[in-house]
Amino acid sequence: MKHLLTATLLLLIAPAWNESRQLRVNVDLVNVLFNVTDQNGRLVSGLTRDDFTVHEDEKKQEIHRFSHDNELPLTVGLLIDASASVNTVFADEKETAIQFLEATLQSGDLAFVIGFDNSVTLLEDFSDDLRRLRSAIRSLTIGQGTAVYDAVYLACKEMLEQEAGRKALILISDGQDTVSKVRLNDAVVAAYNSEAVIYSISNRIGGFFNLPGTGNPETLKQFSSATGGTVFFVGGRSDLTRVFERISQELRTQYSLAYTSTNTTRDGKYRRIRIVPRNPTHRVKSRSGYYAPTGD
Repeated sequence: MKHLLTATLLLLIAPAWNESRQLRVNVDLVNVLFNVTDQNGRLVSGLTRDDFTVHEDEKKQEIHRFSHDNELPLTVGLLIDASASVNTVFADEKETAIQFLEATLQSGDLAFVIGFDNSVTLLEDFSDDLRRLRSAIRSLTIGQGTAVYDAVYLACKEMLEQEAGRKALILISDGQDTVSKVRLNDAVVAAYNSEAVIYSISNRIGGFFNLPGTGNPETLKQFSSATGGTVFFVGGRSDLTRVFERISQELRTQYSLAYTSTNTTRDGKYRRIRIVPRNPTHRVKSRSGYYAPTGD
């Protein structure tokens, strides 16, 4: 059954995930997912907590939890732009997205599928059933308008904020928002609070070799840079296949650490996070910060 999501958040979604995954996020524990590459851009696996220090607003923090690779379950959300502007690459997007899920999901992982045009539709709730996920993706049809901010906001706020484990969103869009009810900043804050990594795949038409193109890649860059993801630009099916393979590799070589901030002020302010590798030739890609909790 399809669920229509609205930016007013009046719809209560009935999640279909397993009881064991209904873990509430500890608001005082700061969780950070990150990848490490060497000086040649190759992903580095097999590191331990002793290989890193973490700093919040330049103050060193104590790492309480650390894991790597696929020790934690993965929840993936596919957000697929179904507006008319992406019509020429739509079929290839759907088939390569299916291939990505087939190659990436392992035992204990879940995925959901959201399509968006002038509204945001939950096509498949949390599921490990590849048949259902394939069917949901293939059911997408081209519509009008692009509610990209609403899609990111609702995926983060309604679907992921209370999920435990590793979380990622795959946002396939040209980035040009035309009808959203929420602002870009609202969607970015929701992304921060969800602790999800957003990988953006720009399917804009044209825009290469300094020629103008459709879409707004800066929006996609903002979502991904804030959350520790990457923006990819594609021109066809071969590019899509390559990009999805890279995302799958990154998800399978992720690290996760958690710390309790030494700053106990619950003021809702933005705090910067910096993970420092012991090896100076390593580069860390992670979310840039988070918003502190508020209230008592």
